[in-house]
Order: sequence, then C-alpha cells, then structure tokens
Amino acid sequence: MKFYDTLDFGLCQSIDQICGSNAATFPFKTKAARLNSALDKYFSIGFEASGLHPLDDSNQTSPPIETQNLVSGTNRYKFSAFTSEVLSLIKLEILDSDGQGVELIPESINDLGDSFQELYLDTANVGTPSHYCKFGDFIYLRPFPNYSETAGLKAYFNRPASKFTFTRFTVTIAAPGVFSATAHGLVLNDIIMLETNGALPTGLSADTEYYVVETIAANTFSVSATQGGTAITTSGSQSGTHSFLKVSGKPGIPSIHHEYLARKASIPFLMEKKLPQLNGILKLVGSDNTRDPYYGGDELDIQRHFAHRNRDMKTQITFKQRPFR
Repeated sequence: MKFYDTLDFGLCQSIDQICGSNAATFPFKTKAARLNSALDKYFSIGFEASGLHPLDDSNQTSPPIETQNLVSGTNRYKFSAFTSEVLSLIKLEILDSDGQGVELIPESINDLGDSFQELYLDTANVGTPSHYCKFGDFIYLRPFPNYSETAGLKAYFNRPASKFTFTRFTVTIAAPGVFSATAHGLVLNDIIMLETNGALPTGLSADTEYYVVETIAANTFSVSATQGGTAITTSGSQSGTHSFLKVSGKPGIPSIHHEYLARKASIPFLMEKKLPQLNGILKLVGSDNTRDPYYGGDELDIQRHFAHRNRDMKTQITFKQRPFR
C-alpha cells in the first residue's frame, strides 16, 4: 500500500476507514508520524525474530554495511562515525595487512572486568586485531593494529526503517514554478503532497496530490496536477516554511503486513477520541508478549513470519531407481 492512494486504497485511506477520520480531523503530518512509529515497532519485532537473515528495509539501495579506515597505532574508533544510524551491531570485521577479511570476536567489558585495561589499553600489544569490545560510543580493538588499511574496519548492522518524511522546499513565482530541495530523490511521475505553516503561492494547495513532471534535476523539479500534464505556473505571494511528502512511496516491508501499520497507527487517535472500535483494533493488532492481555494478532503473526522464514523450505528431492528390464 502506498502512503496515499485514491485508486488502490492507501495507508491513509485505511486509517481514515478505521477511525472515521479525514484530512482535517487526522492531518497527513500526524498520520505520517503515527505510521513511522508503527514501522519502528514492526522493525523491533522483526529484528528480534529474524535470526539468520536480518530484517532490512526493501526501499534501501545498499546493504547495511559501512567502513572506517584502520589506522596504525589506533585501537579506539567512534561508533557514531559510521554515517548510518546503527540500531545494533551484527558483526565486525577488519582487513589484515594483506587485505584479507578477519571477523573479530566480541568481548563484554562486564566480563573483562579489571583485565580490560591490560588487554585493550596496552600500546605495546600490537599486531592484527582479533577481538573487539564496545564501550559507550567507542569500539576498542585488540591488539593495537600495527598497519593502516583504507576501509579496514567494516561493520554489519541493523538499521531503522526508511520513514515517511516531509522534506522542506522553496518554490519560485514563475511559469512554471520551480521547486528547490537539495538531493530530493524524486523521479518522473512520483506523487507528492504539500504542507506549509504559512501560505503557498497561487496555483498550489496543501493536502493535494501533484505529479513530478519532466523538468526535473538533482535539486529542482516542477509539478503538474495530472500525470504527464503541464507544469503548474505559480503566482501571487507566499509565506512560511513549505514541505512535501512523497505519497506514492510504500513502506519497505512485506505487503501482507501493511494493514498492521494502518491499524497500529490508528490506535492513538482511537484512544484520544475514545472511539468504540478501539478494543477491536487492539485485539487485531495484538502483541508478541505472552504476558500481554492482547497476546496474539498482528504482532504475533509478524514474529512468526520472521522466525519461520529462516527455515530451509526446499522440498527434499529423491530419485527412485527403476530396475533394468
């Protein structure tokens, strides 16, 4: 399901159907925030249950692997220096002096106790690192590397879901109006929706679908009211800060779980408004915790989905030998 889709029923339409809401009573910005919160919960369940094949967002275009340079004589590396948000570390590797990968053995500072200082802070202990210890926002290697290697420290990790994010833009008063947003990532025929805390130029309206048209570059684009239509001319004046959301985007999770996101995102609204359908939705969403009174439902199904997908589902093939005649 797309974030918003009047033809094929998007996530926003599903939320409004559950809540009896609309864009005025349950604004798109609030829906986006609630869906992002539901994605966080989904990923927390998936990470815990996914085992051998870690969950990752299918919208991502590169694997969750990042590197830092290995520096001779330096055994402490800042964890947040990896540019991605790392939720949990799966494994850590280094390149040895021959450029060959070596998986490091993790150690806990609690288990090491007083020996941490002897093992990890002794600068005379040099060679090819074989162990690591994560403490706070730092990774310590032992022994100290006695060589340097570009991209020699490699982390494999879990990362959060890609979110439904509003991006700030500016727009010219022109024929056509040109939108500017650094590295906006939009492509031809993407559908966006606009929001503002002030006033948009004449020709543009908030909470309305617009199509990205051919006059598109890395940091600029124009829009049309229809797919493949004429780029909109803007006029008059404008004020405030504007933002857009790509509403044709889909969450990067299996489609069988999209309805869970809509149900989970609806719960705060149902609770706030004290609506009678709340208990029914709570039961459908359920929980993966056996001590929860709502144990079962969507969240248990998600847990089982990721736990079972690690199994080898291939059918055993056997050959029956026929006797010669």
